[in-house]
Amino acid sequence: MTIAAGQTLREKFSFTSSIAADVWSPKQNAKAYEWWYFDALSDDGRDALVVIFLDNFIFSPRYNKKTENRVSPTAGEFRSNPPTALTDAAPTNIPAVAFTYYRDGKPVYRAINEFNGDEFSASQNEPSCRIGENFFKFESAPYGSGYFISIKTKLRKNVQLEAQLEWVAIESDFSPQKTVNQTDAHVWNLVVSRADVSGKISLKDEQGKELNVVQFRGTGYHDHNYDNRWLPETVRDWQWGRAHFSDATAVFYRYQECGAGSETTKLLTVRHNELRERDAEYDEQHLTRDIFGIKYPQRLTFLTEDNLRLRVKQTKIIDASFFYLRFLSEMTLTLRDGKPRKSIGITEYLNPKALKYRWLDWLVNMRIGRNGKGAFLA
Repeated sequence: MTIAAGQTLREKFSFTSSIAADVWSPKQNAKAYEWWYFDALSDDGRDALVVIFLDNFIFSPRYNKKTENRVSPTAGEFRSNPPTALTDAAPTNIPAVAFTYYRDGKPVYRAINEFNGDEFSASQNEPSCRIGENFFKFESAPYGSGYFISIKTKLRKNVQLEAQLEWVAIESDFSPQKTVNQTDAHVWNLVVSRADVSGKISLKDEQGKELNVVQFRGTGYHDHNYDNRWLPETVRDWQWGRAHFSDATAVFYRYQECGAGSETTKLLTVRHNELRERDAEYDEQHLTRDIFGIKYPQRLTFLTEDNLRLRVKQTKIIDASFFYLRFLSEMTLTLRDGKPRKSIGITEYLNPKALKYRWLDWLVNMRIGRNGKGAFLA
């Protein structure tokens, strides 16, 4: 179906595509979370970037422990700010920034760092967020509009990573007026389906000596997610992915909530600057397990009523944990012209059940940096 402006969805997965809606949503409970996700693949296909800003770090043992115990801040703990100002998070929030640079399918630089709640600020009026010394903001320039990202964070052994990157929007903002269900649904804002991404990553030791510089140029993507409910009690599993082809972009998702009898499966395509959202039949094959025990399919197929088909081969796991997997995947898109298009894209699988298992906390904590220091494990 074609997205209709002003349509209100009451489904459990509420979708829009809006730059205006890419702002922070203040929340009145400790369970709520929100994140802004950016990724990119280099022009030669060798490098990949993933950057995530989170107002509540959904994988954090601190966040999941307090959420499980239902510790919610009182109304007096929230700060009141003028509408035009950046708004601070509640003191009980666990904000975080995750940055990963991959080369040939392997993580080269990974930093996942938690911050105190008072180190988070974000705007309710324009897309911008700051966590510690890391920030992103939406800007306009003579060469186009998009997102500027600045990262300053620590790796293992306190190596300093700094990055300045631009996501200049090519395909974006397809349903700016569409209303979503913010009360009891997961909201997914596909803000930028395709972007021209460029910038620099630099590494320095504790004395400030430069260790390495990486110049990046490629094609990217940006979305924004939030929910007022605790993830492990809400999401059973979630499969997501995207790929850019020479004349089209394809994005898919398969989302199922805990206790739900059915799942939501969609295939979205962008062509000639038009976004089309379609229900899709889903098939999976070659089930296997990764080293952490997560069971996942190596082959996925999405088929729409008007015979659009997306085949996905999840060929290489580039990141893994007890809760999620990230892949470099071979994707083949066939539109109504019958011509198959092939590309490499990023796919992810989220199965958050294990976030309830407190015995895993010590393992998870070793991959998280805190208090200005890098994580024990990369």
